[in-house]
Amino acid sequence: MSLSLVRKRRNSGGGVNDSQTAPTKRRLTQNTSTQSQGANTSIIQDKRCGKILLMHLTNFMCHSNLTVEFHSRVNFLVGSNGSGKSAILAALVLGLGGSAKTTNRSRSAKAFIKNGETSAKIEIVLANDGAQPYEPDIYGDKIIIVRTISLSSGSYVIKSESGQVVSKKVDDLHRILMYHNVQVDNPVFVLNQDSAREFLKELEPSKNYQLFLKATQIDVVHEKLTDSLHLHKDHMEELKNYEIRLKKEKEDIAEHENKLKELLSFEKLKDVLKRLEIELAWQQVKQCENQLQEISDKFAKYDEKERELKNLIQNKDEVYQILSQEIRKDEEGMTLKNSNFDKVNREYRELKNKDDEINRLTSEFKNSLDILKKKKSRLEHQIEEIKKYIDEKSQGNQDDVETLRAQNQNEILKLRQQCDSHVVPMIENIKRELKLHIDSKAQKEQVVNEIKRRQRECLDEIRLRSGQIANVKASAKNKILIYGNHMPELLTDIRKAHSQGLFSKLPRGPIGSYVDVANSQYRDVIENSIGRGLLEAFIVNNTKDRQILEKMFTKYENCRPIIITAAFSDKVYDVSGGCVNPPKGTHLLLHEIRCSDATVMNCLIDRLGIESILLTNSKEIAETITSYIENVPKNLSRVLVLKEGNICMEYYPKPKYRMYSSKVRPANYIQVNIEERIRHLENEKQSLELKNKSYETDLSQMSNQIPQVTKLIQEQRELLIKQENTRREIMEKIAELDNIEYADYSNEIQLLEKEMGDYETHLAQIEQKISETRGQLSDVENEKIQVGAELQSKENELQEIKNDIEAFKSTVDRKKMKLRSVNNNDSSYRVKLSEVQDVINKLKADHKEMSRKVDACTKAAAEKGERIESDLSGDQLQDEISKVKAKIKHGKPVSLDPQSMRQLIMTKKEALLANEGKYENIKHSIYSLRKSLRFRFDFLKKLKEHMALLLQLSFSMILRLRNFEGSLDVNHQQKTLKLSVIPRDHNKNAVSDTKSLSGGERSYSTVAFLISLWSCVDHPFCFLDEYDVFTDEVNREYMTRLLIDEGRKRPLRQYSFLTPQDMALMSEDFIKILRLGEPERG
Repeated sequence: MSLSLVRKRRNSGGGVNDSQTAPTKRRLTQNTSTQSQGANTSIIQDKRCGKILLMHLTNFMCHSNLTVEFHSRVNFLVGSNGSGKSAILAALVLGLGGSAKTTNRSRSAKAFIKNGETSAKIEIVLANDGAQPYEPDIYGDKIIIVRTISLSSGSYVIKSESGQVVSKKVDDLHRILMYHNVQVDNPVFVLNQDSAREFLKELEPSKNYQLFLKATQIDVVHEKLTDSLHLHKDHMEELKNYEIRLKKEKEDIAEHENKLKELLSFEKLKDVLKRLEIELAWQQVKQCENQLQEISDKFAKYDEKERELKNLIQNKDEVYQILSQEIRKDEEGMTLKNSNFDKVNREYRELKNKDDEINRLTSEFKNSLDILKKKKSRLEHQIEEIKKYIDEKSQGNQDDVETLRAQNQNEILKLRQQCDSHVVPMIENIKRELKLHIDSKAQKEQVVNEIKRRQRECLDEIRLRSGQIANVKASAKNKILIYGNHMPELLTDIRKAHSQGLFSKLPRGPIGSYVDVANSQYRDVIENSIGRGLLEAFIVNNTKDRQILEKMFTKYENCRPIIITAAFSDKVYDVSGGCVNPPKGTHLLLHEIRCSDATVMNCLIDRLGIESILLTNSKEIAETITSYIENVPKNLSRVLVLKEGNICMEYYPKPKYRMYSSKVRPANYIQVNIEERIRHLENEKQSLELKNKSYETDLSQMSNQIPQVTKLIQEQRELLIKQENTRREIMEKIAELDNIEYADYSNEIQLLEKEMGDYETHLAQIEQKISETRGQLSDVENEKIQVGAELQSKENELQEIKNDIEAFKSTVDRKKMKLRSVNNNDSSYRVKLSEVQDVINKLKADHKEMSRKVDACTKAAAEKGERIESDLSGDQLQDEISKVKAKIKHGKPVSLDPQSMRQLIMTKKEALLANEGKYENIKHSIYSLRKSLRFRFDFLKKLKEHMALLLQLSFSMILRLRNFEGSLDVNHQQKTLKLSVIPRDHNKNAVSDTKSLSGGERSYSTVAFLISLWSCVDHPFCFLDEYDVFTDEVNREYMTRLLIDEGRKRPLRQYSFLTPQDMALMSEDFIKILRLGEPERG
């Protein structure tokens, strides 16, 4: 439809909707020209729940009493700036449950009360006569919402069409709005002027994307799904708690079942007691029977022994004669075996000698054969050499010999010059370089060893510092730990030994634990002067105590303190006669030491002479009182001077004046400041660690140099060997040339041929000897095999004879021993027989008594019941009987009877079964929720993409109505929505950023974007404030036409547009223009 929009003077007449009884400074008029006669025909078609039918404002902002009736399709609210258009929009937001902050006008609702008034009221009528009305039987075709705002509070009232109050709860209002999908806080559907201006001005991609999410309610859906995900996690925790509860219920049921078993067993305790008593009675019978059987077994054993003894005594002579005959027979057999052994042994010796002779001959023949083979080889070689020599010499002559002699002499001269001028100097030079490299390597290895030694010392110091730090830290709670971890236990052992009387007097130690120094500036120098060894030492009263303490020290590893033996005293020595009177500026060491134990103080006096040592901080004073004999105080032994940097200078007085200096270590034992000592030790440890790192660096550098030097040494040695081989080859060649004989060859060949003939004759003789020797060797080896077999046979025979002789010896010895036993034990047999007969008589009496006892026990047990075999012993049965009697005496384990207990267990099991069913249902529901959440998250992702695609298509189509080119770029990862627009009559390559557009083009693009968003969702109404604020007439016309066309296409949605621009429209039955009066100007 084509609309012509023109500027038109505002109609001064018309019906006034303001109440006559409550005049206002605003006037709302209705343009009746926009209403056609056919308005009623469209009412049925555009009915929808949730549309705004009427708003009534009382004392709200600039309105005292304003009533606005809205058309169900399209409404234009026209009025100048300040006429109260935005107040209507703010009232809509507040009246439908929105917050004051959402209006962008105030943070408090009471700020909207008209000046001079104490309260304001907003009344909004919603349509409820469309499809799917909200509780129509209660509310009817309309829902009236009234919000009252006072200076101190506010309230809501929800009424039906008839004006009856239905609810005053905000939650009911929210349910109505949610049911009709009303979102007053969604700027897509309710866009106030501040949001519109900011939106038109910025069009930021991130804000556009948030608007897209809010318009499509995807943000709400995502929030709800996220809440559901958290709810799922909470339910999972509840499910775990449910599992624990079920487990406890099962344990409770098991406990009650155990109680039921105990209760049932209690009912049977009397039967159990009776059975146990029967078992005990028969167990006693069994014990008596076992004892009777033992007596019977012993009787049989001693009876057998009695018969043996009687036989021995009766058959003594017969046994003696039999044993003597057997001994003689065995000795004769042994004599025969011995003679046979001698015979076989002689034969074995003869064979052994023969075998040795054969081995000797074999060795001789083999040696002879080797010698002959070597002679043969040597003769063959000599014959071959002679043949070659004859062949060579027969081809030459004497002139060739002289020429060769001259050539060889020249060659020798050249070789000598080469050796002296090149090879020998090079060898000397290589030897010098090799020596330098070897010395360098040795020096570097020495340096490496020294670095390693220092590094080991450094690491030992680091470990020592670590141990000292640990001891100092531990000594914060127990000072004695500064002397070692073993010291508390050692002192405990010493005190325990003293309480047992092992020590004559309790040993004192460590000495340092008894010593304090009040003046902190002298603490370090005094500890260094006393010495670590003495501070760790122990004092004992006598030598015996010393031996006991030394033995105790062996229990502890690395515990070897000094032990000082000195008589204990209760008084400190009187040293007034040998004490030094300290001059001004000095202090006596005796006075600086605080010691509560007289024995320890006397030890320090004896060992160090502390009464004769002075302390001072002045070097001049020390030199004055020690370097001049007239200034030396009486009894002075030395003066200790503490200088800065922990340096101690020690002066000895005249006549043996001398001075020494040493570094003072911080005090470790005497009255130590724990924190300061730990800090000092850690600094020392860090310094040592840095030193160790420098050692590692130096060691690495030096170690890397050694392989290089080693490689050079190897190269020089190889070169030296090569040059020495060259020199040796030259000298060998010279020697070879010098040793050449230049003979006269006239008769030499004949002599050589004769010599070769002699060699060949000798060779034939040697070959004959070799053949003969091989034959002899073969015969000897065959004979050796035969003799070896015979020798082995004789060895086996000798071993058999030896075994027989040993068997005869053993048998004879045994029988002789038995024979002596027969002679010597006749009287003992008689004594044993008497003893055995006494035992038999006693066993007979015991057997008779035990048989009577068995009969009595059996009779008593039979009276109690039939025989029962038990695996328990008598004591165990007695214990069980005692337990059962105790249970019977104690009474029932629970107050319930078995039937009640069964009923209670059944009830608990039923409850458990029901809870398990609930658990399974909850578990299934939770898993279904998880599955549903996964499905809905996937669906939400697809919905985003679908809505974005729909938005892009709608936006492009609306832009093309004005021949604009444009697109929407939606990035779900970066959460941005960027608008790209190219106005008509522009190059396609023109800049498409919305910031480069004019105000009208930007407004049109914005409206196009909003309409695209409207097309993606469904909402009962849309309010748009000052949509044309930055536009020109042409774009405003197109935008208005576009909005009216949107209202025409969507009759089920209500549109309301607020604008300060007056307008006249062609008569349309779905459009209503509402004009606000001019504001009163002060």
